[in-house]
Amino acid sequence: KIVLRNGTEAFDSWEKPPLPVYTQFYFFNVTNPEEILRGETPRVEEVGPYTYRSLDWWITDKCNMINGTDGDSFHPLITKDEVLYVFPSDFCRSVYITFSDYESVQGLPAFRYKVPAEILANTSDNAGFCIPEGNCLGSGVLNVSICKNGAPIIMSFPHFYQADERFVSAIEGMHPNKEDHETFVDINPLTGIILKAAKRFQINIYVKKLDDFVETGDIRTMVFPVMYLNESVLIDRETASRLKSVINTTLIITNIPYIIMALGVFFGLVFTWLACKGQGSMDEGTADERAPLIRT
Repeated sequence: KIVLRNGTEAFDSWEKPPLPVYTQFYFFNVTNPEEILRGETPRVEEVGPYTYRSLDWWITDKCNMINGTDGDSFHPLITKDEVLYVFPSDFCRSVYITFSDYESVQGLPAFRYKVPAEILANTSDNAGFCIPEGNCLGSGVLNVSICKNGAPIIMSFPHFYQADERFVSAIEGMHPNKEDHETFVDINPLTGIILKAAKRFQINIYVKKLDDFVETGDIRTMVFPVMYLNESVLIDRETASRLKSVINTTLIITNIPYIIMALGVFFGLVFTWLACKGQGSMDEGTADERAPLIRT
């Protein structure tokens, strides 16, 4: 029997499986609403499942694709040339992260990946995310009202980091900087485990003057910041120590064939050298030793 115990690798894999997760929704359709209002027992009918691996919010099929995981883990044996995909539900779209630098977290090697500015850039690649079609607000912001029940919500990075300057200058008190406002993730390349990460995003609302509502006065049209979130994680020392032990053991096991090959080559060279040296010693000697025993 396999026993799942909290704190073990088996339990962690069971609790958070590192495999793609398909979300299925089942709805209960009420079939007797009038009877319910009269106090009778509700009668429902299960409808579903509705399985989601694509969206229908955006203009193009490519933009509606769900690529990557939720970002809790990544596949092992990552190379710095890889582009990794994640699906942050707050942005209602898939994004990619690219290699930025080498890092060390609690003594463990890590690749730092970050969200590039191109993700929210006002380019042709992102035209499919402009809602309504052709209505692009500019670089650094994303109109997600279509997936937020029509609420005028605009997503961005904190303090409009990597956004057009006009969004920053429109609000006093905005001071975007990389150190405090960049989203990044430090991944151990061998295991794909996240060692350190910071997910930072800002929620804004789109405001403008409405002629039918005098309460709006002479307010300017702008993307107004409401709040920003910083969801961060850092592996603790105890877990890092256990992970380091596992990695070292894995490296040793992986390199055993190469170690055996190297030792074989080394001992082969030593044996060849000794054999050659012994042969040379037999060929050498004094003239008397090389002379025949019987002379005629």
